[in-house]
Amino acid sequence: MIQRKQTVFLALAVIFLLQLFIFPVYGFEKDGQSFPFYIYGLGTLNPDYFATIVLNIFSIFLLLGVIFLYKKRKQQMLLCKIATLLIAGLIVAIFYFAEKAKSLPELVGYTSEIRPILVAPLAALVMVILANTFIKKDEELVRSADRLR
Repeated sequence: MIQRKQTVFLALAVIFLLQLFIFPVYGFEKDGQSFPFYIYGLGTLNPDYFATIVLNIFSIFLLLGVIFLYKKRKQQMLLCKIATLLIAGLIVAIFYFAEKAKSLPELVGYTSEIRPILVAPLAALVMVILANTFIKKDEELVRSADRLR
């Protein structure tokens, strides 16, 4: 039963989270020179931003696992709640590290701007919440069918 509504929502959440590796979430500009800020650092992989990388990867794999646990709805609901917390933590970590990057010596005097892709983790959070709602509805439907038997 992979063809359920919640599967679509979870797949969209995974796609939104994957986009964070491709597109910059912040940009720093000065005199025509710009530095894109990704969740993994300023253009290159930086070990200081390990937390955002781990949160994003763990969220992606957790959501992929939830998709294939369609026979265990209670576990799906629990894992969706955990994924919600992880994605919320990812959003906080992105803002924290972007603010921390503003104080780097090579970026002093640069203006910062939020990129539109920063909506992706928020959209992923909404998708996970919607998926959890539909999983809960499926569980209630199964319980009501069991009572009728």
